Amino acid sequence: MDEAFKCLHRWTGQAFTRVRSLTFELVLVMVLRKSVKSLQNVVNEAMSWLGVGTVTASAYSQARYKLKHTAFIELNQKAVVATMYGDGDYKRFWGFRIVA
Repeated sequence: MDEAFKCLHRWTGQAFTRVRSLTFELVLVMVLRKSVKSLQNVVNEAMSWLGVGTVTASAYSQARYKLKHTAFIELNQKAVVATMYGDGDYKRFWGFRIVA
């Protein structure tokens, strides 16, 4: 929901500025869910949870195209790396973190 995060991780300055059914946050969450169902089923489920009218899989794909990959890198850094490894209390092997 952070406006600075949204501005930093969209392809153009005009992407996700208008009020639409597929907001930046919704598209980001739907990508992170990574369902094994068909794309249209995933979109239909998400829209029914929100009580919004249906959108096509093509509309979702076009909205997904407006996201930069850097959004997922930053989310990983803040949510996983900083949380799990921020205190420095983990084992290393040749300077690399052991995660296995």
